Amino acid sequence: MMEITQKKIEELAPNADAAKNGRDLVKKNKFANQKISADKNLIWGECAGSGKNPYYCSADYIDEHNPVFRCNCPSRQFPCKHAIGLLYSYEANNSAFAVADIPEDITSKREKIDKKQEKKAQEKESIKEKADKPKKVNKAAFTKKIDAQLSGIDIARKILRDIVQTGLSSIDAKLSRTLQAQIKELGNYYITGVQTAFNDLILELAQVENEEYTLVIDQINYISALLKKSTEYLTKRKDNPDGDPELDSAIEEQIGYVWKLVELMQYGLYEENGELVQLSFNSYDNRARKEYVDEGLWINLKTGKIYKTKNYRPYRAAKYIKEDNSSFDVLQLGKMYIYPGDQNPRVRWEAESLKERPLEAKDLASILAFASDNYADTIKMVKSTIKNPLMDKHPVVLVSLNKSYLNGDNLVIEDKNGNRLTLKDIDQQNISSATNLKAILPPHAEGYALTVMINNDVQTGLLSAQPMSLITPEKIVRLLY
Repeated sequence: MMEITQKKIEELAPNADAAKNGRDLVKKNKFANQKISADKNLIWGECAGSGKNPYYCSADYIDEHNPVFRCNCPSRQFPCKHAIGLLYSYEANNSAFAVADIPEDITSKREKIDKKQEKKAQEKESIKEKADKPKKVNKAAFTKKIDAQLSGIDIARKILRDIVQTGLSSIDAKLSRTLQAQIKELGNYYITGVQTAFNDLILELAQVENEEYTLVIDQINYISALLKKSTEYLTKRKDNPDGDPELDSAIEEQIGYVWKLVELMQYGLYEENGELVQLSFNSYDNRARKEYVDEGLWINLKTGKIYKTKNYRPYRAAKYIKEDNSSFDVLQLGKMYIYPGDQNPRVRWEAESLKERPLEAKDLASILAFASDNYADTIKMVKSTIKNPLMDKHPVVLVSLNKSYLNGDNLVIEDKNGNRLTLKDIDQQNISSATNLKAILPPHAEGYALTVMINNDVQTGLLSAQPMSLITPEKIVRLLY
C-alpha cells in the first residue's frame, strides 16, 4: 500500500532542494503518460527535461517500508528530483494516473531485488549466528594494526609537543599550514578520531580573539588525555588480543574505530522490541570532520535512557546523502543497536525493523515520570561525568519543572526543593532555544519537563543548560528547528 503524502515525500527527499525542485516540476506541468499498476504499488511516468527526450521515472512500493525509485537521468541523488516530482504529482492528482501493465524492465528489476532481499535476509540471520559463534582474532593482523596506531600516536604526541613548545601565540598562518599537513598524515595510522581532535584544535586556534586561549587549552587537555588513554588502552589490547574491548566508554571510536553490527550484538549491546520518542532534532556543521551532522535526541519509553542518533553527510557527498528528519511518532524497533559510549550513547537501527505509531498521552506521561525532580542529584551526576576529559562535555538530561523566572537576561528554573539551573544557549546559533522558551514557559510550570544539554563554561566557570525541548502532558515542543 502506497502512503504518499506531502509529509512522507519530504521525509523521502534527500534534502530540501530536491523536494522544492520536485514540486517545481509539477507546477510546470513537466509530467506525462503517468501510470499506476493494478495492485496500486507502482507508479511511473515521463518527465520533460532539458533535452529532446523525456526522463522515465518510477516509484515502486512493493515493499511499502522501503520504496525503490528509478530514473534514467544522470543525477546521483536518490531519489532524484524527477522521482520526487512524480510523487508530488500523484499526491496532487492521483486520478491522472491510468492503470496499466507493469513494464517488463521493472518486472525484471523487481525479480533481481527479490533475490537480493532473500540474500540480505539470510545475511541478517547470519548476524545472529555470527554473534553466537566464538570470536576469532587474526592475532598477527591485530598486532600489526595496533603497532601502526601506536606509531601514529607517537607522531601525534610530537605534534602536540611542538604546538605547546612553540607557544600558541606564535602559531602563524605558515606554521598552521605545516601543522595541518602533519595532521593529515595521521589518517594513515588508523587513528582518524585522534586526527579529528587535532583538526578541532586548529579550528579553535583560527577563531582566537584578543588572546583568549581558554577553549584552545581545553582542547589541548582533551588531546593530551586522549593520547595517554589511547596508549595505555592499545598496549593492553596488544598484550591480550583475545580480550574484550572497553565497552563502558567511547575510547574505540575516539581513536577511530567503526563498530560493526555483529560486534555490537556479540557484546550484548542491543535491545529488542524497544520504543523510542524523539525529544529534539538538530543539524550542524562539523568543520573538523568536514561533514554535516543530523543529530536526534531520543528517550527510551521503557527505561528513560536518553540516546543520540547521528547521520553524517561529508561535504563532498552531502547532496547525495539523505538528510535525517524530525520524527513525531513513537518508533517501535525490533532491534536497536547501542554503541559503547557516554551518558547518552549513540544508537542505530535498520529500516526493516521499524514500525511507527502515533504519540499518545500515556507516552507523554511516561516521559514526564522519567524527569529528574532533584537538580542537585542531576548536577552531581553530570559533574562526575564531565570531569573526565574524554567524556561528553554536553550530556543531555531530562528535568522536571516547578517554577521559572528571569535573572537578568537569563531564564532560571527551579525544582521543588529550590535547586536552580540557569538556561543559556551553548553557542551562538541562528535559532536561540533559550529565547524561544522564554516566550512560552509559564512562571509556574508544575507538571512540565525540559530536555536540556548541560554546558560547563570553561571561561566563566558557569554550569548552565541549553533547553532543547519542553514536554507537557499534551505535547513535545521543539525549541530548535
